Amino acid sequence: MGGESPITFLSLDAYARRYGIAGVEFEHFLALVGAMDEEYLEHIARIMKAEKERAAEEARMKTREAAP
Repeated sequence: MGGESPITFLSLDAYARRYGIAGVEFEHFLALVGAMDEEYLEHIARIMKAEKERAAEEARMKTREAAP
Protein backbone atom coordinates (compact mmCIF):
# COMPACT_ATOMS: atom_id res chain seq x y z
CA MET A 1 0.00 0.00 0.00
CA GLY A 2 1.02 3.60 0.18
CA GLY A 3 -0.13 7.04 -0.58
CA GLU A 4 -2.99 6.82 1.89
CA SER A 5 -4.35 10.24 2.73
CA PRO A 6 -7.40 11.71 4.43
CA ILE A 7 -10.62 12.09 2.46
CA THR A 8 -10.67 15.64 1.14
CA PHE A 9 -13.22 18.20 2.21
CA LEU A 10 -14.21 18.63 -1.43
CA SER A 11 -15.05 14.94 -1.72
CA LEU A 12 -17.11 15.01 1.46
CA ASP A 13 -18.82 18.21 0.36
CA ALA A 14 -19.71 16.72 -3.04
CA TYR A 15 -21.13 13.59 -1.39
CA ALA A 16 -23.15 15.66 1.08
CA ARG A 17 -24.56 17.88 -1.69
CA ARG A 18 -25.58 14.85 -3.73
CA TYR A 19 -27.43 13.30 -0.81
CA GLY A 20 -28.88 16.47 0.67
CA ILE A 21 -26.80 16.60 3.85
CA ALA A 22 -26.68 20.24 4.99
CA GLY A 23 -26.44 22.49 8.03
CA VAL A 24 -25.82 20.86 11.39
CA GLU A 25 -26.22 17.45 9.77
CA PHE A 26 -23.30 18.31 7.48
CA GLU A 27 -21.15 19.26 10.48
CA HIS A 28 -22.01 15.94 12.15
CA PHE A 29 -21.28 14.13 8.89
CA LEU A 30 -17.85 15.80 8.66
CA ALA A 31 -17.04 14.92 12.26
CA LEU A 32 -18.15 11.31 11.92
CA VAL A 33 -16.47 10.60 8.61
CA GLY A 34 -13.36 12.48 9.73
CA ALA A 35 -13.09 10.36 12.88
CA MET A 36 -13.56 7.13 10.95
CA ASP A 37 -11.05 8.22 8.31
CA GLU A 38 -8.48 9.13 10.96
CA GLU A 39 -8.87 5.73 12.63
CA TYR A 40 -8.53 3.96 9.28
CA LEU A 41 -5.33 5.86 8.47
CA GLU A 42 -3.90 5.06 11.90
CA HIS A 43 -4.79 1.39 11.38
CA ILE A 44 -3.03 1.36 8.00
CA ALA A 45 0.03 3.02 9.56
CA ARG A 46 0.15 0.33 12.28
CA ILE A 47 -0.08 -2.42 9.65
CA MET A 48 2.70 -0.85 7.57
CA LYS A 49 4.93 -0.49 10.64
CA ALA A 50 4.34 -4.12 11.63
CA GLU A 51 5.13 -5.31 8.10
CA LYS A 52 8.39 -3.33 8.05
CA GLU A 53 9.38 -4.70 11.46
CA ARG A 54 8.57 -8.26 10.35
CA ALA A 55 10.63 -7.83 7.16
CA ALA A 56 13.55 -6.43 9.16
CA GLU A 57 13.38 -9.36 11.59
CA GLU A 58 13.30 -11.86 8.71
CA ALA A 59 16.37 -10.16 7.20
CA ARG A 60 18.19 -10.38 10.55
CA MET A 61 17.30 -14.07 10.85
CA LYS A 62 18.62 -14.79 7.32
CA THR A 63 21.83 -12.92 8.13
CA ARG A 64 22.30 -14.99 11.30
CA GLU A 65 21.61 -18.24 9.43
CA ALA A 66 24.13 -17.33 6.73
CA ALA A 67 26.89 -16.49 9.24
CA PRO A 68 29.41 -19.30 9.87
